[in-house]
Amino acid sequence: MLRCFPAAALALVAMSAVAAPADPADPRAAVRPLVHRSTLAGRAAPDHPELADWRAVNERVRAVGGWKAYLKQAQAPDPVPTASPEATR
Repeated sequence: MLRCFPAAALALVAMSAVAAPADPADPRAAVRPLVHRSTLAGRAAPDHPELADWRAVNERVRAVGGWKAYLKQAQAPDPVPTASPEATR
């Protein structure tokens, strides 16, 4: 037990040598500068597809049945995959 006393005393001395943090209420207290690093900085820009004529796109939606056709397609159950002959072996 006496062997760990010098180590504990040394730790207390080292902790007291550390400067106390600045008072957060002091407007003159030094602060680190704010640095902003974007998470997207190293990312390549996406390739945007060529835009189509909005009138042609609207006409295509009308031809397939409008928004109701897309709603039916979204609500349809997923097709059940068929088992291949190799999977049954």
